[in-house]
Amino acid sequence: LALSVILMLVGLLGILISRNMTRILMSVFVVMLALVINFVTWGFYCDSNYEKTNMIAFFVLFIFALQFVLALLVLCKIFQRDEYLDVEKMDDK
Repeated sequence: LALSVILMLVGLLGILISRNMTRILMSVFVVMLALVINFVTWGFYCDSNYEKTNMIAFFVLFIFALQFVLALLVLCKIFQRDEYLDVEKMDDK
């Protein structure tokens, strides 16, 4: 659980401090990984069976990875349009 808490805090700090959309996206992914580690840890403590917990964690990580790839594609399109990924410089178009 300590690893999960450390990853969660690092991810939240990255989300709050960073202005670059790519860094914010990576920080969100770190927070998601912390949630999966927390889920697997609690699943082992409650059930002592890794089979169900690992299957669900693998499915959740797969969904997170797909979301990450789609978000990167969107960021590439934004970069092609605006030539920067700074949150403060972006405007609604």
